[in-house]
Amino acid sequence: MERPAATVASPTTLAPRPSSVTLTPETANQLTHGLGLVLSLAGAVVLLRAAAASGPSWQLWGCQIYAVTLIALYAASTLSHSFPPGYWRDVFRTLDQVCIFLLIAGTFTPFAFTYLLDGWWPLLIAAMWGLTLAGIVFKLFVRRLRNVAVGLYVALGWLPILAVGRMLETVQWVGLLWILAGGLFYTSGTWFLKRDVRNPYWHAVWHLFVVAGSICHFVVIRWYVVG
Repeated sequence: MERPAATVASPTTLAPRPSSVTLTPETANQLTHGLGLVLSLAGAVVLLRAAAASGPSWQLWGCQIYAVTLIALYAASTLSHSFPPGYWRDVFRTLDQVCIFLLIAGTFTPFAFTYLLDGWWPLLIAAMWGLTLAGIVFKLFVRRLRNVAVGLYVALGWLPILAVGRMLETVQWVGLLWILAGGLFYTSGTWFLKRDVRNPYWHAVWHLFVVAGSICHFVVIRWYVVG
């Protein structure tokens, strides 16, 4: 019986095949804020049920505003990373950046509508939303100054520190620590946001910091504002 001839493996046979599953930067971006979207939808249901059951109407309205801005941010961000470069990607990216301003003011609103409707405090609420609208206009019409926009996010996000005394009276030290932790997550995460051109995966890291900050502030609103 004739012995079969030996076969010689070609270079293409020996070369390792590239993995068909690759976590691209955009996939990482979709997953991280897709997670945030799922959490925000679930959190909105929990929060609004609690506010409707126990809180006054102003508090419920504040929680509704917060829930809408939270969901809008994560939906816009997820969609902005789900389209190829082009018209719809640009639309949702702009909407994503606008929603950052809205969420900052929206996060402050349940606390403000519950504890800051007396004295001069409504002026702080008006200032928050006025600066939010100014930031949105800036973002829509002045698009090239990215670091300026990031600076506006940070400044607006820390403006509620003016109400730290009232926070201590109402949400106590533990609630205030949750607020500060959320602010620190958002603020420190901007380091990755401003440098994601160097490493595109850093944008997903920024997303994770945003999710962590959102969780901290949700805890405060649900358990220290609504109760």
